[in-house]
Amino acid sequence: MYIKKLFFTSTIICLIFSGLSGQKGFDLSLAMGFNASQIAGDQLAGFDKLGINSGLKISYRVKSKMDVNMEMLFSQKGSITKRRYVPAGGNRMNTTFNYLDFPVYLTYNDWYQDSGDYFKVGIHTGLSYSYLLGRRLNNEKIENVEDLKNFDLMALLGVHYSFNENWTLLVRYSNSFIRIYQNPNEPDLKGWVNYHWTARADYRF
Repeated sequence: MYIKKLFFTSTIICLIFSGLSGQKGFDLSLAMGFNASQIAGDQLAGFDKLGINSGLKISYRVKSKMDVNMEMLFSQKGSITKRRYVPAGGNRMNTTFNYLDFPVYLTYNDWYQDSGDYFKVGIHTGLSYSYLLGRRLNNEKIENVEDLKNFDLMALLGVHYSFNENWTLLVRYSNSFIRIYQNPNEPDLKGWVNYHWTARADYRF
C-alpha cells in the first residue's frame, strides 16, 4: 500500500516538474551523482558507504541572484565497516538504506554570464524529507528492524560551480536532525543519525 501511494505521489510530482519546466522562470535539470555516507551511533566511522544520488531538480528564480529549488532523488545512504578492520574470512557490517529524497532549498548565485543566462557559482541551504523505500542490513548493532523509522528529516548546505549553461558540479553536506533508529534496550545511547556528502553533476535542459 505504501509503495503504491509513493508511486502515485512520485508520478504526480514528475508531471508537475514537467509542466513547470515549460513555464517562464522555471528550469528543469537532471541530477546524476553519488553519496558518501555514514551513520552516527552505529559505531562505524568514516564516509565509506557509497551510493547513488540521482533524480530531477526544478529551479525558479525569485530574485536577481536567488533561486528556490525542489528535487526528487533516489538516494542511497548507510554505513560499512572499513576493510582494514575486517578479520580474514570475516564479513563487513553493511547497512544500506534506499530513500526517495525531497530537498527544498534556497540558492544564492553570483558571477552572472550573459552568454547562456546562468551564474557560475552559488551556495544553497535548506531541508530535505526522505521516505525509506527499502533496506539491506548486515549489522549486528540493530536488534529489531521494526524500530527503524521509515522517514528522515535532514538539513543541507552546499555549493555549485557551472561550467556552462547546461553543466553544473554540485557538492553538498546533509545531516539528519532526527534519530532513524533507537534501541529500546539501550535508551542511554543517542541512536542512529544519517549524514553524508554528495557529489553530483546536474544537466539543465
